[in-house]
Amino acid sequence: MLILDSVHTYYGHIHALKGISLTVNQGEIVTLIGSNGAGKTTTLNTISGVLPARAGAIYLQENARSQGPAPPGRDYGSDIRLDRLHAHQVARLGVSQSPEGRKIFARLSVQENLAMGAFARADADGIRQDLERVFQLFPRLQERLSQPGGTLSGGEQQMLAIGRALMSRPRILLLDEPSMGLAPILVQQIFQIIREINDQGMTILLVEQNAQAALHIANRGYVLETGNIVLSGNAQELLANPQVAEAYLGI
Repeated sequence: MLILDSVHTYYGHIHALKGISLTVNQGEIVTLIGSNGAGKTTTLNTISGVLPARAGAIYLQENARSQGPAPPGRDYGSDIRLDRLHAHQVARLGVSQSPEGRKIFARLSVQENLAMGAFARADADGIRQDLERVFQLFPRLQERLSQPGGTLSGGEQQMLAIGRALMSRPRILLLDEPSMGLAPILVQQIFQIIREINDQGMTILLVEQNAQAALHIANRGYVLETGNIVLSGNAQELLANPQVAEAYLGI
């Protein structure tokens, strides 16, 4: 569904992503792990159009067929080049991001935050259905509909950020550090919900510092170091990899 082909991204003169390539197939959870400053958030922001790719290509496949990166100089034809679009255009194509640090609208109510997730939609019946789905996943949000988002607990704000992203009815969900700053019991709950969202058919690209939790729910994973992908493979293979265990799993 999603293909990054030799993508380079810069912050001014700083070369943040150095030609990374990865794929996310329909229905998968793919996780991107790495230390602080490795380029994980930069990768998601480049996909969503918040940051421009200086070189390389990002494809959203219209028919979601499974396929690796194109050979050099070859295009995918009818597939959509996200790297040529602005962020609002990428969002309208079904790429939705729950950002690092949650970044909810603190002064808006829970209900208004969720409505913002559906700002580009006009299908009232579908919006109501998706709102009910969010409430099934996060019953706490329904209990706090009129409460300002900024007064929620950290775990509730994370639920709201994911719920807001789901309200756009995305084709692929980008999750950036959903466990950041949460108590262990809430981390477990958030990852259970991510697994449930995936079981309902959602394709997910998950950025996470809690590598062990991420690899336990993912199908595949990539290890990012200073803007380069240094390892990739099946999630269970990465869990068993001594290099990953020592660097990211605390073993």
